[in-house]
Amino acid sequence: MKRRKAKFIRAGYWAYSKLGLRRNKKLKYRRTNGIDNKVRLRMKGHLRNVSIGFRNEKSERHNLNGLSPKKVHNIEEMKKVSKEEIAVIGNIGNRKKMELMEYALKHNIKVYNINPKKFVEKIKHEMEKKREEKLKKEGKKKEKEKRAKEGEKKSEKEKTEVKEENKQEEVKETKGENKHESTK
Repeated sequence: MKRRKAKFIRAGYWAYSKLGLRRNKKLKYRRTNGIDNKVRLRMKGHLRNVSIGFRNEKSERHNLNGLSPKKVHNIEEMKKVSKEEIAVIGNIGNRKKMELMEYALKHNIKVYNINPKKFVEKIKHEMEKKREEKLKKEGKKKEKEKRAKEGEKKSEKEKTEVKEENKQEEVKETKGENKHESTK
């Protein structure tokens, strides 16, 4: 049976913010070494000091939920996890993590730091959202391209019309010049 562990906190933490008052990240144990320090002298009513007697039994040491942990980064490592071990997923991307979670669900492997079922559902939902957004973006791009092509066609038509008008004007001008020359 596992004994209840004393909470080891730095002496004087209650007095200063920098030692951990209302700042849990700063609540770290430091050994006391003052000449009259009550914690160091193990006086009654003061904090407990760390000592060898508080250590867990060797068989229970470093266990997570009663199982020995095994860090996993890929499927080959996941295949080596036995029933007496619990997988701890390393720092990897969502794609590989998804594969590991699906494998864990299939083969009934316990995972410590992630709930496989929820993770798989969450990632699938996110992937669907990304696909929809991608399709929307592609649709918008196609619309812009269509508009640009229509605009080009219109501008080409306008250019051809302008050219035709210019040609007609030139023809009229040349005819007018020919009339003037004939009258001279």
